[in-house]
Amino acid sequence: MKLVTDLFTERDGVSWCYVRIASLPILGTMLYKFIVAGTADYQGFALGVAAIFASIAFKNQSERDHVQ
Repeated sequence: MKLVTDLFTERDGVSWCYVRIASLPILGTMLYKFIVAGTADYQGFALGVAAIFASIAFKNQSERDHVQ
């Protein structure tokens, strides 16, 4: 459970990050289509993964630091 919490929460470790949660089924669908469905579109796959990581990075940069 600690691994899931670390992967899907924001910097404070309590608030769930909706971008990371939403990117999981998208990445799963992309992997399925790339591996099982037999599409060998390496460039499209790489662009999709890069877009997912870019959205996560943008969300991380836009987070406010929680002052306690």
